[in-house]
Amino acid sequence: MSKKWKASGTRGIRYYEHEKRKHGVKKDRYYAIRYTVDGKQKEEGLGWASEGMTEEKASYERGKLIEARRKGEGPRTLTEKRVIETHKQALLRAEGLTLSEFWEKDYIHNLKSRIKESSWEKEVEHYNNQIKPLMGDKPLKTITNIDVDRMLDDMRADGYSPRSQQYAVGTLFRIWKHAAKRKLVKPGDNPAIGVTLEKVNNTRLRVFTPHELQEILKYLDTSDKAAYDLTLFCAFIGCRFSDAARLTWEHVDLNRDTATFTDTKNKDTRTVYLISEVVEMLKKRGIGKPGAYVFTMKDGNHYTEPPSAFRTAIEKLNLNEGRGLRDKASFHTLRHTAATFAARRGVPVKDMQIIFGWKTPSMVFRYAKGDEDTQRKAMSGLAESLAPGRE
Repeated sequence: MSKKWKASGTRGIRYYEHEKRKHGVKKDRYYAIRYTVDGKQKEEGLGWASEGMTEEKASYERGKLIEARRKGEGPRTLTEKRVIETHKQALLRAEGLTLSEFWEKDYIHNLKSRIKESSWEKEVEHYNNQIKPLMGDKPLKTITNIDVDRMLDDMRADGYSPRSQQYAVGTLFRIWKHAAKRKLVKPGDNPAIGVTLEKVNNTRLRVFTPHELQEILKYLDTSDKAAYDLTLFCAFIGCRFSDAARLTWEHVDLNRDTATFTDTKNKDTRTVYLISEVVEMLKKRGIGKPGAYVFTMKDGNHYTEPPSAFRTAIEKLNLNEGRGLRDKASFHTLRHTAATFAARRGVPVKDMQIIFGWKTPSMVFRYAKGDEDTQRKAMSGLAESLAPGRE
């Protein structure tokens, strides 16, 4: 329907008529108001006569907006007025809005749209198992630190680790933060802030020896060539599994022997240099089309988690036998091993940050513990210096 606007008899008001629909004996009219805001001409629609809008009502609405602009109080446009009204309605609804209602109607949909599936599945698990049973039916605005402390007490009684407790509190923190973004609660009232959490030490201690790494690669070379290629790449590049899994062929330059990771954990793009063994392996795989993943499983599907063949290799070679939890080998041990040996070879801290994609120097010292032989020699020298009879 083409709009043929007509001026009404009142200043700043105009309308157009519906081609077919009637309102009484006249054609139905749609009213709009025109006025100036910040030196710019603005026009906003009000509604149809059949919906109750009249020329007089339109003039009244326009007058209120102009008065608000003159006094500097209240909404100056219909858009501002509608936003304020929506906000008021949201606040009224929020008074009785439960945590579960907010989770189901808003948060979970936002969560799935912005993070990868493996991450949001963990958050759903923490919500369903720890948060929902205690707080799901409570109005969102009534949840306090006391509720979070109760949750942590229950988790400790059930034997959950400090890391699991931290994850559960973190999930609640993010739910509240999103609710605050929606103007349903105040950011400063976040019940996940200020609760007492046990200190978490999840630093991995394990480093593969060169012999262990060669044994793993030897096993994979005969059992799963796709897993072998991925493991070789991560072992000699020191990248995260996710970096290698998301690497596509347009980001591999075999003329310069480089690979560029664009979708990293810390959101930074970084380029790494490829050693000859890795370059040869990539050439054997065959250069793929732009957008195609460099590493795919035997069946051609994209890797979404470290290869099961790697875990099988660890088991077959008994590499975790008799080891403590933080000393057990995993696919991430490849990255930890690369960082540790790089540090032992004297790679400067700044270069370590660039190579491994760490934001702060503290991460370098977390992953690279230094050379054991050097430390033993240093302690032996200290002991000799402090021995009785020496001055």
